Amino acid sequence: MSEAIKRGVDNALKRYVDYLSNNVELVTAVESWMKTLSYLVAGRISKSHSTVIAELMYSSSSLFTLFNDYMLRKRHGLHTLQGAGARRLKIALSCLEAVEVFIEIAARRYADPNIKWILIFCVELLKTIGRFVLQLKYKSGLRYFPLINRLNRKAIHMDGVEERTDDSQSSNNQSYYTLPHSGRQIKSVNTGSWQGVASAPVSVGKTVLDKGQMVGEALHNLQPLIHLGTEACFGAESWKPWIASIITDLASLGILKQSHYRYSKNENSEMVRRKFILWMYLLRSPCYDRVTKQRLLRLLSVFQSIPWTQVYCWFHRSVSS
Repeated sequence: MSEAIKRGVDNALKRYVDYLSNNVELVTAVESWMKTLSYLVAGRISKSHSTVIAELMYSSSSLFTLFNDYMLRKRHGLHTLQGAGARRLKIALSCLEAVEVFIEIAARRYADPNIKWILIFCVELLKTIGRFVLQLKYKSGLRYFPLINRLNRKAIHMDGVEERTDDSQSSNNQSYYTLPHSGRQIKSVNTGSWQGVASAPVSVGKTVLDKGQMVGEALHNLQPLIHLGTEACFGAESWKPWIASIITDLASLGILKQSHYRYSKNENSEMVRRKFILWMYLLRSPCYDRVTKQRLLRLLSVFQSIPWTQVYCWFHRSVSS
């Protein structure tokens, strides 16, 4: 009986993958509509459940996208470009990140406050453990966002192969030689391309982090737990969790920045993204409630006299209130 069910599931999955491969653009459009529908649902069903339903739809669309990308990669043999253990862990972490906001909102709406914080802490703890395993066991280098890059479905649909990504380049270690002191990776002569400079890849593999950089990346991984711990001790309205979080991020960036010349182009882009995220602290409580909010509202009141800005100002005021 179990064998018959397994064969039926395998056949259904094979038919779906065949349909997915032949209708990539249609499935991509369905994924986009699922995300768009989650925004339209918010506030338009039951006010007590609309946020939970909207977030459930958004999380489902993210999981649906991850599943489709996984099946397409498997169909075209792209999984062989990355270690199986690291790949499975990245998939698990990506699924957890896709549903963590839904878990938090659902717990806030339907569960006791203590249960809500326990669930949030468990999710962040699992993510932190997974990130440390990637960093220490699989030598993943800097953690990108997102962990798994979106599949270039257009390239697969048109050419049958995906354009080379960071993961594919970092996993093809036999094509590169790592210098022992600087950590730079250079392409070997035997695997060089003789088709001209234009066809060479833009960047090579990921940087092998030294001890100092490992400490900086560890601080970046620990930042959510540090924030939750200080918030549990001092409360959400205190400045101490906010200060502890921004100090942790600044310390992480300061340590990692000391060896910026050793990073690849994509890793430097990740460093720029992390620096930009620091500006988001202005929009986090209690800084937003006590400092940023009133200044933004005064700035918006000045912009109200400028044509075509009244609609945006009205929308921001309605959301803030």
